[in-house]
Amino acid sequence: MSMIGNFLQVSPEQLAALIADPSCIESFIYREDEDEEEDTSLEIDKAWHGIHYLLTGSAWEGEAPLADAVLGGTEIGDDVGYGPARYLTVEEVKVVAAALHEITPEQFRLRYSADQLSQNEIYPDIWNDSDGDPIEYLVAWYEDLRSYYIEAAANNNAMLKYLN
Repeated sequence: MSMIGNFLQVSPEQLAALIADPSCIESFIYREDEDEEEDTSLEIDKAWHGIHYLLTGSAWEGEAPLADAVLGGTEIGDDVGYGPARYLTVEEVKVVAAALHEITPEQFRLRYSADQLSQNEIYPDIWNDSDGDPIEYLVAWYEDLRSYYIEAAANNNAMLKYLN
């Protein structure tokens, strides 16, 4: 089984409704009637843990606002795959987006050390494999995540995050 990082932009009104009734979180996340053209979600494959580590220098912790980008936020509802979802308010999204805006993909790339990722057991354990180029994998997903946060902030959206 793979652990995939997922992000979903939500309006402040949608977030307020979910906070008022957290039992709806799973059906909200896994909607079957979602129109593909209106899909505001982002999946970053298995890069979530590596991105978190390169942003924070920590496997699971770190300082806000960078720690909030992937693993931080406030838990909401029950288990939706690998634990409960987490959310960031519109204001928190704006702070994370501003912090990510300051870290260009080139600067992000400079934080990479295959040995450090392996030593800290960062998922998935591909960092010292001879197949592929793990840094390119992480940088590509980081660019998508960075753009996604900047877009969410510009649209005054909150964020749901979850692993499944």
